[in-house]
Amino acid sequence: MYYRRPVRCKRGDNIRCIATYLFDNPGATSTECRRMLCDERGVEWTTSTKMRGQYTSYFSKISWSSSWPNPPFPRYWTRFRRTDGKIGWKLTLEGMGKVDPARAFSGAA
Repeated sequence: MYYRRPVRCKRGDNIRCIATYLFDNPGATSTECRRMLCDERGVEWTTSTKMRGQYTSYFSKISWSSSWPNPPFPRYWTRFRRTDGKIGWKLTLEGMGKVDPARAFSGAA
């Protein structure tokens, strides 16, 4: 499975949902985050090629409209090269403020 447990997000709450997922899964790829969002929204994930463009604006610096002048990347999360050579994502300090504490994995034993 591509994530630890489902994170149920309200409609319009994708940024909080992604931030919580990255808190639970630091280093996750954008594809893993997009799959999780599709799962939360009831969109059937087929292949990365067929799902091209689905929720990609959350991982792009390009502002696609004037209604969203300050996109979440690099404000809430940033990318880095993982040891396996893939690009992973991690939260910024401002992104930590978007994590839903009721749903975040605490890691406490």
